[in-house]
This record gives sequence, C-alpha cells and structure tokens, in this order.
Amino acid sequence: MSIKTWTCAVAAVVAAFAVLTAGIHMAGGDEAFANQCAAQCYAQENACRKATSDDPKCGAELTKCLQSCRGK
Repeated sequence: MSIKTWTCAVAAVVAAFAVLTAGIHMAGGDEAFANQCAAQCYAQENACRKATSDDPKCGAELTKCLQSCRGK
C-alpha cells in the first residue's frame, strides 16, 4: 500500500468524524448515536476498500460494525 492510499484513507475517516461530531450537536439521543455509529462504520469500510484495493473482507467488517451499532 502506498502512502497516498493511506493518506486518503485517513483523510476520509477524519472528515467523516468531523461531520459526525458536528451533526451530533444538531440531532438528539439514540438516533444521533445510531447515525454517528453507522457513519463511522461506512467511513471505516471506505478507508478499508481504498487501502486494500477493494478487499471483500471490508464488507464483512462493515456488517459486523453495523450490527454492533444496533446492539448499543
């Protein structure tokens, strides 16, 4: 993996976190948590796919992550 790939992946996660952090102040309660959790899962999956040239394990990790969001 190249440094450019990792830089893009990290930038995507940081950008998603910034948007989610700002969004939490506008939404309330459990719905805000669920939305933030799911958005983080998708950001992680996006970064994983970019870093691993679209490895199928990224989709499996996304499913586990989303399931954990529902369990909280």
